[in-house]
Amino acid sequence: MLRRTWFSPAFSQLLEHRLEGTVLVGVGALQVGLHLLGLPGWACPFKAVFGIPCPGCGLTAAVDELVHGHVLASLRTHAFAPIFLAAFLVILVSLLLPEKQRQKMVTSIAHIESRTGLTAWVLTALMLYWAIRLFGLV
Repeated sequence: MLRRTWFSPAFSQLLEHRLEGTVLVGVGALQVGLHLLGLPGWACPFKAVFGIPCPGCGLTAAVDELVHGHVLASLRTHAFAPIFLAAFLVILVSLLLPEKQRQKMVTSIAHIESRTGLTAWVLTALMLYWAIRLFGLV
């Protein structure tokens, strides 16, 4: 059961639905765009409710640094910024592709996920990174 869950395609499921992908790309682009312009974006609701940063806190600033070519500063701000930026770009590409090519892309990514559990590994690593940051070890 755990193996089946671990290797279940998750990212490719997101890519199958254009509306959800469009919303994610739009909201992400708006948040990072506001930050790039020096304008305030959305505050983290998780931090507002629980008083601690969420696993993604710092990603906006880290992606901003990455876009400006400050790779080391980006990694110091949030080590997962390159992964999230890559995922954002994959979603964007999937939205721009014609349906036949998009389905091929989705199938390929689903195959990778089901063989490697890549999405589960990345999310598990993100949770571990979050815990390490919460305890001030990084």
